[in-house]
Amino acid sequence: MNKILISKDVYDRQITKKFIKETASKILKELQLDGVELSITLTDNQTIKELNRNWRKKDRPTDVLSFPIDEKPPGYRYRVLGDVVISLPYAKKQAEEIGIPYKDEVVRLLIHGILHLLGYDHEVCPAEAKKMFSLQDRIFGKITSSRIQQENS
Repeated sequence: MNKILISKDVYDRQITKKFIKETASKILKELQLDGVELSITLTDNQTIKELNRNWRKKDRPTDVLSFPIDEKPPGYRYRVLGDVVISLPYAKKQAEEIGIPYKDEVVRLLIHGILHLLGYDHEVCPAEAKKMFSLQDRIFGKITSSRIQQENS
């Protein structure tokens, strides 16, 4: 059993807390993770820009940020993975530019953020990038194909 905490700072009818929780559960299952806690924040461009500036020294909004913790506090039931922060307006704009459904882009960003919490880093070297994006694509394919099947039935 995993614990998924969701904070939603922006109103968006398409991306609900339920959708995010179900998607995160599927991602964790694909990664064979059990007994973990994950915190997800859905926010706006201004908030993610401030976080990006404060933590990464990049004064611009971005799509997703990850803040790994990876510890199991004494006496606590869960291993705390960390926090994933997604800018929904950025994700929506990016989905339009790429030409994919908005929900799919949010799924992709959530997978990407969780992989960063687990230590994957595409900025280290080409081999690491290939490893991370290959896993991301595999999980994305499984999750989006099952969601589309559910929506069509």
